[in-house]
Amino acid sequence: MRGDVMQLIEHADSPRSIRLHARDNVVIVVNDQGVPAGTEFPDGLVTVDFIPQSHKVTLEDIPEGGEIIRYGQTIGYALAPIPRGSWVQEDQLRMPTAPPLDSLPLSTEVPATQAPLEGFTFEGYRNADGTVGTRNILGITTTVQCVTGVLDHAV
Repeated sequence: MRGDVMQLIEHADSPRSIRLHARDNVVIVVNDQGVPAGTEFPDGLVTVDFIPQSHKVTLEDIPEGGEIIRYGQTIGYALAPIPRGSWVQEDQLRMPTAPPLDSLPLSTEVPATQAPLEGFTFEGYRNADGTVGTRNILGITTTVQCVTGVLDHAV
């Protein structure tokens, strides 16, 4: 039992990261105190900077103008080369230009036709034209803590 506990303690101190999508060229450091420069991760990645907890570190050399990919999506473009193992910070990036909302597709995938459901009910409202609806609640949340302050002002 004691050996198992010691292995858990040793593992808790080892460098840990989360890769959110297979296309990502950054990972998120999850160690409580971050990791110092020179830290080697189990996959061989070596940090060149101190990387704070919950911050991004590059998995590859990213050239000037190269994409920073997280969640499988481009979240920015490098303003200058960013070496593998570096801390990716906001001031190193140019954000992608957002497309006009009216140019975005309403759906990215057409669902398969489903057989009609029978024998089910729901708590909804009958409209004057015979259609039905539900009361909707819109929830707005962030995917990262660094933009929470923006949300406080926007909503």
